[in-house]
Amino acid sequence: MTRRLVLAMAVLVAVVAVALAVPMAVVVANDQRTAFVANLEVDTLTTAATLSSQPSTEWQATAEAAALRTGARVVVVDLNRSLIADSDNSSLDRLFDRPEVNAALAGSLTSDVRTSVTIGEPLRYVAAPVIQNYGITAAVRLSLPESIVTHEVQETQRWLVVFVLTVVVAAALVAWLLARSIASPLRRLARVADELPDDLDLRADETHGPQEVRAVASALNTTAERLSGILQRTQRVAADASHHLRTPLTGVRLRLEAIEDISSQEAVQVEARAATAEVDRLARRIEQVLALARSDAGAAPFAAQAASVIVGGRLEAAAAMFDERGIGLTSDLADGVFVAAPAGVIARLIDELLGNALEYARTRVMVDLRAVDGQAELAVSDDGPGLPVAEREAVFVRFTRGAASVPGGSGLGLALVRESVIGLGGSAHATESHWGGLSVVVRMPLAAEPAGTSGPVSL
Repeated sequence: MTRRLVLAMAVLVAVVAVALAVPMAVVVANDQRTAFVANLEVDTLTTAATLSSQPSTEWQATAEAAALRTGARVVVVDLNRSLIADSDNSSLDRLFDRPEVNAALAGSLTSDVRTSVTIGEPLRYVAAPVIQNYGITAAVRLSLPESIVTHEVQETQRWLVVFVLTVVVAAALVAWLLARSIASPLRRLARVADELPDDLDLRADETHGPQEVRAVASALNTTAERLSGILQRTQRVAADASHHLRTPLTGVRLRLEAIEDISSQEAVQVEARAATAEVDRLARRIEQVLALARSDAGAAPFAAQAASVIVGGRLEAAAAMFDERGIGLTSDLADGVFVAAPAGVIARLIDELLGNALEYARTRVMVDLRAVDGQAELAVSDDGPGLPVAEREAVFVRFTRGAASVPGGSGLGLALVRESVIGLGGSAHATESHWGGLSVVVRMPLAAEPAGTSGPVSL
């Protein structure tokens, strides 16, 4: 905006200045030429009057004095067209027959421009009669090269050009200052709007800048306050739901375990174990939905966490589950990989990926973690049936499942993974593993290792 405003103001002022300067230059040139001719005529008449009051013996000195005063060449010619005085000290008593001299000897004041054969350029001259004893006795001519007048006119025109450029530069400077006074509040407003998604406590300055900018800042602050209130209510709902749902589910699970323990009938025990599994599945689905709600709410503080330590810890916790199903779990975790994330997010990511791989793997699952091009790359691969290329993007959409998915799933696990990773500034995609199964690859921006990092890391 600043560049456009400065350019527009400079162009506008330049057009106006040129529109005024061109006719002004013409007028000034004409005035200068007129004034130059008028002054030369006055000097000629003054010299003629002086010569009229002097004897001819003093005319050479008078011609030289007039030439010194005016800068012109001064010649005096008698009635016989003989040169009797010349400020250039040329040879005298020679024929000096010129049209303007003839006109002056006839009693006329002559002023004009003609090409001079002697100097090879246009000559500006004024010739006047010298009158003594009521009769014309001689003619005096003052002449200058026309280039002198042209030079003075061009000098004036150059100053007009300098004036126009000065006005344009001054206008551009004023436009720049004006644009900065408008753009600075807008830039501050844009910076607040850009950082607002990460910090809803930020507020724009409503006291500086033009009235329109202050109005926009006020509207942005009102919107931020409303969004902050909505997110706070969402967080409270998620926290309350987590507390109020987990408690009765835990009670139901305990009762089912008690029924399984005290019942002597095998059919009842089987049903109790099946019901317990359903309760566990329901608890997991509730946890996924609440995790999605927390992801939507955002606003959790970020901190640098050792991803390799967290992933390694979750692998140890899941090892027994994989052994129970006869599936090999191997890993290749690079040390010193740190990721900035809210507490618990990385652990939830690896848990969801391990849970998904466990459902589909036939014999083995591989977990890789490494730093690649400034990002932490986490890949969980299995040797299961894999996914068709057409379904690899759809499985990251909430409640969407593949055509060959295991019954009982909710379609939330991979959706939670992608949304959580996007919240960290990363990405997630599915591809074919080197065993022909599915490989889910998650990339997250690397973070610097926090100072004094040592000891166990909270999962």
